[in-house]
Amino acid sequence: MKKINILILLLSFLFSVNISNAQRVKAYMAYSEFFSPKDGQYLESYVSIRGSSLKWVKNDNAYNSKVELTVVFKLDTNIIAFSKDVINSEAKDSNAMDQVFMHSNKYLLKNGDYKIDIKIDDLNDTMKAIFSTSEFTINNPIDSVYTSSIEVFSKIEKAKKDGPNVKSGFELTPNIYRYIGEKDSVLQFYSEIYNTAAKWGKGNAYLITYYLVDNVSLKEVPKYRKYKRMTSEDVNVFMGSFDILNLESGRYSLVLEIRDRDNKLVSMTDYFFNRNNPNLEPDIKDVEEVEIAETFVELIKGVDTLKSIIRTFRPISSVQENSLAETVIKDKNEFVMQQYIYSFWENRNIKDPFGAFKKYMARIRECDKLYASRIKRGYETSRGRIFIQYGKANSIAREYNDPAAYPYEIWHYYEARGQRNVKFIFYNTDLVSNEFELLHSTAAGERSDYQWRLRLRRDEKFNSIDDSGNQQDNWGSQYNNLYENPR
Repeated sequence: MKKINILILLLSFLFSVNISNAQRVKAYMAYSEFFSPKDGQYLESYVSIRGSSLKWVKNDNAYNSKVELTVVFKLDTNIIAFSKDVINSEAKDSNAMDQVFMHSNKYLLKNGDYKIDIKIDDLNDTMKAIFSTSEFTINNPIDSVYTSSIEVFSKIEKAKKDGPNVKSGFELTPNIYRYIGEKDSVLQFYSEIYNTAAKWGKGNAYLITYYLVDNVSLKEVPKYRKYKRMTSEDVNVFMGSFDILNLESGRYSLVLEIRDRDNKLVSMTDYFFNRNNPNLEPDIKDVEEVEIAETFVELIKGVDTLKSIIRTFRPISSVQENSLAETVIKDKNEFVMQQYIYSFWENRNIKDPFGAFKKYMARIRECDKLYASRIKRGYETSRGRIFIQYGKANSIAREYNDPAAYPYEIWHYYEARGQRNVKFIFYNTDLVSNEFELLHSTAAGERSDYQWRLRLRRDEKFNSIDDSGNQQDNWGSQYNNLYENPR
């Protein structure tokens, strides 16, 4: 049976779908939102297909591949937009077959809650086509100032002619993977700002602020903030960049703010991405220069105690902070460990680092009480990590005696880390321990599995690769109802 893994990251105005078949086609799709004064709101899609995952047929002196891509957008049960494209590619040898082929399309879509059905079929292969189903929401304030999606590009250059990837006279090669590797030293991006002329009149000044935020610690990354003055138009085009040569590995958000002449925030959007930069080593010098005389950390004694405390910071630490923490722990210098603890909390609350530390440790103790297992402390478990990072859920549905499903919990947040209506599903497959693993979440950057309902069942019955199991609950089960109507 063919398998498909779907990853959906819904961040502001952009979502991406990773479509993978265990045996054949490897494809990735991304969608961004834009607005045209002539046509209205539209989604622009990009699909990349790995040539090595296709079946190639020799024709004369070349090899050909042929993929049929079908995309259907539904609002309730009504089909709002539809496309069926055949993507043809040609290669002269096996090396050319391994390249990534790009395809783009546009769909006129208004605000609403959509379901998207995707079908991808290698027409040279007799194997069954791949299907996926996802959901997303478009909710743009079309009568106010707002921005398009932020799009990150591997290359931006002046366009010599019109084409599918040309915007405002520039040819843009999109990076649709939300991944920026160690070879990439520049983060280049594009966005459009709408309705500034209607809001302030043409020719009036306003400000764009853009910066990077660490997605774990939620702290702004030092030295990555810029400003640009703009003049209001019906549509403003904005292109920016950051030198990220020294940006360490981690999960980040690029944040774009629109501010008026009084510096009042009018609109904000963001773009989540993963940075891989493994060659950078953590610098311990900044910690060693921290003055801790007559501070609370002088009262914390013992290498083992200090190690234990530092490790509890992991759920709220950036990749850089965790790397530095491991260096400090490995060094086993008690004084440097004290410096690290003080520096960590001074960076979060310069006025009262001790108060911030005490409050956090109280949360750690509560987390241990609620979610510790026989071999892990609370913050090391899936539920404990989410509790520390996102806070207490507004509601938790617990079901440990479902006749057809593993014990599970469904957590619901009205708002969490800048996202609304966030849900987490945890389950316990060993039926013995208190260890519940994260199965699915709607939070950006967390594990997402559109077939979570099927995996939750004890029989894990998959009728087909496009079966999400959301038609109805099994007999005696309530997980669909609890997920759709949290209480």
